[in-house]
Amino acid sequence: MPQTVKSLTDEVLAKLGATSLTQVVSTLPSALTTSAHVSDAEAALAAGREKEAFHLLSLTHSTLLHHRLAQRLYKPKQSEEDILDGLAEMHEGKKNILSTTSMEETMKLLQKLPPEWTVVQLTSQRDGTELFRVVGSTATTPSLYLSRCVCGPDPKVLVQPVAAPLDANVSSILQEMTNIRNEIKSTFVAKQRASDRKEALNSRMRNLVRSMEVAWLRHWGCLLVGSLHPNEEKVLEEVTLRILSAHHLSLTDSQKQCLKCAISCPVAGLEHEVEDQLHAGVAAVLKGSSIVKDVCASIRKESDVLSPIRKATRNPLILVLDKSTVALPWEMMGVFKNQPVTRMPSLCMLALLYEHHSKMADSVLVQGVDVRKGFYLLDPEGNLPRTQERLGGVLEGTGWQGITARVPSHQEFSSALTSNDVFLYAGHGSGSQYLPGDLVEKVLCRALVLLYGCSSARLAPRGRIPDPWGIVMHYFIASCPCVVGMLWEVTDRDTDHLTSEMVQVLRGTAKDPASPLASQPSDVALLVAQSRALPKHSVMASALCVYGLPLHLVHSGESAED
Repeated sequence: MPQTVKSLTDEVLAKLGATSLTQVVSTLPSALTTSAHVSDAEAALAAGREKEAFHLLSLTHSTLLHHRLAQRLYKPKQSEEDILDGLAEMHEGKKNILSTTSMEETMKLLQKLPPEWTVVQLTSQRDGTELFRVVGSTATTPSLYLSRCVCGPDPKVLVQPVAAPLDANVSSILQEMTNIRNEIKSTFVAKQRASDRKEALNSRMRNLVRSMEVAWLRHWGCLLVGSLHPNEEKVLEEVTLRILSAHHLSLTDSQKQCLKCAISCPVAGLEHEVEDQLHAGVAAVLKGSSIVKDVCASIRKESDVLSPIRKATRNPLILVLDKSTVALPWEMMGVFKNQPVTRMPSLCMLALLYEHHSKMADSVLVQGVDVRKGFYLLDPEGNLPRTQERLGGVLEGTGWQGITARVPSHQEFSSALTSNDVFLYAGHGSGSQYLPGDLVEKVLCRALVLLYGCSSARLAPRGRIPDPWGIVMHYFIASCPCVVGMLWEVTDRDTDHLTSEMVQVLRGTAKDPASPLASQPSDVALLVAQSRALPKHSVMASALCVYGLPLHLVHSGESAED
């Protein structure tokens, strides 16, 4: 008797141990269901259920990565190699993280993360026209949901819609980024000597970042800040309470969070632009109340108290970007200047990595990155003589083991990832030509991975529905705690200078007092942030980013607790 659609569906559901297709979808979200989750988040936000909206938006990020992780977590052990695979050995708690299905479970994940961390998700809103856009045609800049959470035992969650740019001249930020990236390759990497063309590209990159700040995020950019250290947070709380009390204002928790971000946001731009942004932010928080001007006047009176707060270095911010926003240089915005920012593909992946490393006594997250324990792979193809000349002496001076001008074996490469605290690659691409992604996944990586090659941290699009993918994702499947790399093509001269300066800071041997790294930051994300001042060209500086957990560097005789 032929099967009906219903009987076939019931059979499939029975094999999956589910009672409905909805249950299957909620157990492991799919890229095909992203629009449904965004739609549900929109409804939840309209009803005032911000935590539920945050949860639903978290389900839309990096679903392809989650499926790949699930395959490794649940696959039968068939060989000794599988038994040694760290991810295959994950306990049930980690499987539960991957199959988070409810708002309550998502809140529990946030509660377990360090209270110093702030997670910000940028998720594109639904756009029916985008579904019918011809592949390869100009992509318009979408409206966003900016969902923010200060983690810890009492997660402070807010979700804020951000409209698409209204100005037609900046409505194609995504397309401009694609155009700039293509021209970087043809101009800088091809080593053309047309300085005017290079400066034009630098100008376009700066204008792109400016458009992201002014025309797209506008006053909501203030929400892209990490939390303050306790003393500064206490002062900010006191200032906020004085302002609210003076005007007899009663705000919701979300409104109060927005106001605190608005009045403490790092100041950038001309004075009138800063004032306009503050006024717009306060007006948005107070929903156009007639006392906006009076409140802004009260804020200006507190400028002497607020000024040090606005200049303070923040706690780490973890940026979760969707496929529409992941290619953009967010870290170049003024709000992020000299601030520790890392990227993660999803909240789920952040929780998984933290679960893995926080429970390992010898993890670099717990102990700190011991800069004495390093390995370098320098120009394996042997066709970058100037890179060898510029970096050879610096890397040899670290005392690390390394390989120069020779292709490593798979065993040498994987061993370097598992037995060191720092792994540095300087050569073409991401190094995946020497240890392919599927082999990286089989490694239990403990090292901070520095990939100083073209597009080493790029997540490339793979069609309309799937999430973008890159070697970084393979490293995350291997439980790598942190990857530093490049979002697009870079020149060897700029990269070698950047590598040399950063290595000297890693080793605590930087000596140039005029260097942006003169303070020798011990926070990896802060080191990366300050290193963006090193390259001569904006398009090179914009490429540098860090993916993963916020890590701390330790030198001889130190520990992470010191």
